[in-house]
Amino acid sequence: MATDAIAPGSDIALAAIDWMVLLQSGTATEQEHEACRRWRAVDLRHEQAWQRLQSLSERVAGLPRTLAHGSIGAGANRQRHNRRFAVKALCVAMGAGLLATGANEMVPWRVWLAEYSTAAGERRRVILADGTVIELNTATAVDIAYSEQARLVRLHRGEVLITTAQEQERAYRPFVVTTRVGRVQALGTRFQVRDGEAGLRVAVFEGAVEFTPAGGSPAIRVDAGRQGMFDHNGLVGSLADADRDAVAWTDGVIVADRMPLGALVAELERYMPGKLRCDPGIAGLPISGVFPLDRPAHILAAIVRTLPVRIDTFTSYWITLRPRAAT
Repeated sequence: MATDAIAPGSDIALAAIDWMVLLQSGTATEQEHEACRRWRAVDLRHEQAWQRLQSLSERVAGLPRTLAHGSIGAGANRQRHNRRFAVKALCVAMGAGLLATGANEMVPWRVWLAEYSTAAGERRRVILADGTVIELNTATAVDIAYSEQARLVRLHRGEVLITTAQEQERAYRPFVVTTRVGRVQALGTRFQVRDGEAGLRVAVFEGAVEFTPAGGSPAIRVDAGRQGMFDHNGLVGSLADADRDAVAWTDGVIVADRMPLGALVAELERYMPGKLRCDPGIAGLPISGVFPLDRPAHILAAIVRTLPVRIDTFTSYWITLRPRAAT
């Protein structure tokens, strides 16, 4: 177990890395410097993570010049590379302490070093060598490992929509998505895999998949038009009809049909930096609409126009929806 109050792979530590790489890029504006100062002031843990990162950076400075130079970027197009380098450099600085952590604690580092990834609010389409299409939703990270025997995708976090390709000119290779709770094997299909707090959701829109739990339970088949939640032991509850609106993000929208406000806020938070919260007193209010993911401010404005709620903004990174005061 990590001994620090803030684990190296926590969201706070990774946010501190993000800020440091940005501020060291040479292109950060005064507004971005001020935003970082506000982020540090919001929570004592933020400042602790920042100070810890500063200390580690002194050790990173002792690396060879060819490596140290790579931690400072010259342009926005190098941002992802610089962030990954920062994580690698910190891994070196922490040495055996990082290697001693458990498998689950190592996952955040795999996220930052993943072959394909998206930040909060970012979506990405990847076409693999065999023609398979992988759509990555917000805050998602995957690695690809194709071999002569199999086509493997490792989902470290987030959500993907996969349309598998049929290989015509070679022997069949199974297509498998590995996750923290088990393996999803495609049987010629279009399917969604989302790793969330409630568990792993698998929805099938074409073909079928077979989920094999990591805990050793028998495999479970999910046919087209069905979905289920899974954990290490297998299916949680029962299979249900697949929700096609759940992949509307591929079109850049969230579709809500009398969705509880708390659920909409939780979904929207995935696409925004910082924290977006909903007061429990209004979390059950129903709301309907088609909301553009690339315009979160417009979504919040629409919520305020539609429901008796107000927005409290502590900083641009900490927003809470609360009941509107009676007039």
